[in-house]
Amino acid sequence: MKKATATYVAPEGDNKVVEMGGVTFFDGKSVDLNSFDHEHLISKLANNQHFDIEVGEDDGKVKRKPGRPPKVKPAETKLAETKQTDKAQASSAQTTDAT
Repeated sequence: MKKATATYVAPEGDNKVVEMGGVTFFDGKSVDLNSFDHEHLISKLANNQHFDIEVGEDDGKVKRKPGRPPKVKPAETKLAETKQTDKAQASSAQTTDAT
């Protein structure tokens, strides 16, 4: 997940507060963003002349999505599916041999 720090630089005579992408920016105050929650906003602010943005390197960590974690690990699920498929194929072969 990338982390970024964005600072709004208000043009002379403009409002000192701006809201963008659900985030409120105050003139001269830095706001911390991350690529999990604000990926589109980070790329958009990089091209905006009224924002100074510093984007860090991707740390490789993935933030979990909300919800209950699975009871079975994905590798175990795949193994169970393979065993089920093998049983179904064996059963199908026995049925066709019997007829």
